[in-house]
Amino acid sequence: MIKDLKRLIGEMTEEEAKSFLLLTMMQLKTVQESNQSPKQMIEDLHNWQEKIISFAQNKERESDRAYNTVHMVCGPSSAGSLKVGLGDENKVIGFPDYFSFGPIYELHKGVGRERRYEWLRNHLNYGDDYIEEDYERKFSETLKEIDAIPDSIPIVLWTAENADEQTGARYLLYLLKAKKNDVYMINTTLAFQELYNTREYQYFFPRTAWVDPEKLNTIYQKKVSNPLTEEERVQFEQEWLTLLETKEVLRVWENNTIKGKTVDYYDKLILTAARKLHAEQREKDFIKSARLIGQVYGQLDEGIMDTFLEYRVRTLIYNGFFEIKGIPKAMRYYSVKLK
Repeated sequence: MIKDLKRLIGEMTEEEAKSFLLLTMMQLKTVQESNQSPKQMIEDLHNWQEKIISFAQNKERESDRAYNTVHMVCGPSSAGSLKVGLGDENKVIGFPDYFSFGPIYELHKGVGRERRYEWLRNHLNYGDDYIEEDYERKFSETLKEIDAIPDSIPIVLWTAENADEQTGARYLLYLLKAKKNDVYMINTTLAFQELYNTREYQYFFPRTAWVDPEKLNTIYQKKVSNPLTEEERVQFEQEWLTLLETKEVLRVWENNTIKGKTVDYYDKLILTAARKLHAEQREKDFIKSARLIGQVYGQLDEGIMDTFLEYRVRTLIYNGFFEIKGIPKAMRYYSVKLK
């Protein structure tokens, strides 16, 4: 069994593995805070393990499965959560990108996609040749997968209260503009609040990936109502076309609107977090960059991806705000100290 588990986990993508790690930690926290008996806690954790195994096994036979609904979401982590939570009769297409950062100007054209590839390649610390060998291939394959959806299959588009999924939802609707399928939209954040918020407990999950997969299935069963009207689809498509003309490389979800921001938008927050961490030290010393980035990440309501924050930390090093110890090939390899 251990050998099979290692094989199945080894076949997950890095984003899928990170998503399951986050969900597992959240599951453990829920178990610890509950009033369940130890026996029930163990059973719940065992069931969670079975779901992860089931997800990995389903990946192996995914191409052979019949399905009656297609679910679409932007972000590999959110797609992984949906794949775990939804039954085999549902196909999940996860767009392999995060659209809160990086240029999207003219993304519907080859030149726009190449511009985005180049920006990501030049600014973010991805693995060796990821952009050339994996990102571009997955991007193209996903476009083909969307184009191949049969006209008779309903489509459920998932989004949440963050710029990645909100921007992505508009892009996906633009890609679907020629299709006659019924398209439904679920805002995970709002749907969760409607179903689970009480006077005692108020929840805010800004990302689909942060919601327990079982609850994603419940949200799907209870919150899908009417498909988007033609007018609503056109409105989202037009919003995407407007975004296509913007030159900013950073976007946030603010007052129910996607707002472009300058690339240094989070820099002050990073510097403030560094000062706070230095204040906790006996003597001013180097801070692991991963710790600094985690400190900033935890303060953000919508959770910009840590890869973007790491890029800004490196930029602050280059601009003379930080000293560095180590090699900045990934956040775990170096430490920083304010000058």
